[in-house]
Parts: sequence; structure tokens; C-alpha cells
Amino acid sequence: MTNLERFYRSVHGRDLQPWERQLAVRIAAALNTTTDDDFVVHLLLVYMSTNAITNMYNELVAARNGLAEHNRDLIGALTADLRRNRLITAVLLGAAALGVLVSVGILSTDLNLSYGSAASAARLAAALESCEVRGPAGAQRGLGR
Repeated sequence: MTNLERFYRSVHGRDLQPWERQLAVRIAAALNTTTDDDFVVHLLLVYMSTNAITNMYNELVAARNGLAEHNRDLIGALTADLRRNRLITAVLLGAAALGVLVSVGILSTDLNLSYGSAASAARLAAALESCEVRGPAGAQRGLGR
């Protein structure tokens, strides 16, 4: 078992995959050494780390682009909703203003009617009072007499 195989087994808990072994052999051949050399292990680790970082970067760029596209869609939908909601808001404010005007009309009518009924009640009370004042002084009319 080489240093590389020992390292992979202790760190990753697995043996080298065929493409990893082939990469280590290529690195060793380029350096004119064996795959048991520690420098080959370090270079392979640097390559694997760089490859992982590149993959993560590509995934982040794809996620960013997807978010930007979804944000554009969301902004378009929100703009359409705001246009529609402005119209609805204007209609509802108009309905509320109309309701206030109708309420003012109903209140003024009610006040006029209550004033008129108060005046009628006062006239009725005055008429009854005048009848009572005349009643005892004058002769009583009725069936009994």
C-alpha cells in the first residue's frame, strides 16, 4: 500500500477511484517519480481541492443566475399587481367617500326629522295644554250632560 492509498483510506475512508489513481500516475510521471512520493500526494490534494472549489464556484454562479432570473420574474409580477391594486384602491376609496357622503345625508335627514318631530311634539303639548286650560273654566261637554 502506497502513501497515497494509505492517505485516501485514512482521510476519505475509501480506496482511490480509477480516475484518481490515473491522475496520480500522470503527476508522478510528469515529476519523474513514483506515486509513493509525498509531493505527488500533495499535488493531487491541491488538484482535488482546486477542482472542488471550481465546482462549488460554478454551482454558486448557476444559483446566482437562477435567483436573478426569478427576481426579474417576481418584479414583473409585483409591478402588475401594483398597477391592478392602484385601480382597486382608487375604486375602494371612491366607494368609501360615497359611503361617507350617504351617511352624512342620512344623518342630516334624521336630524331634520327629529327637529320636525320635536316641533310637532311641542305644538301638540301646547295644544293639549291650551285644551286643559280651557277645559276646567268652561262647561264640560259630553254625554253625561
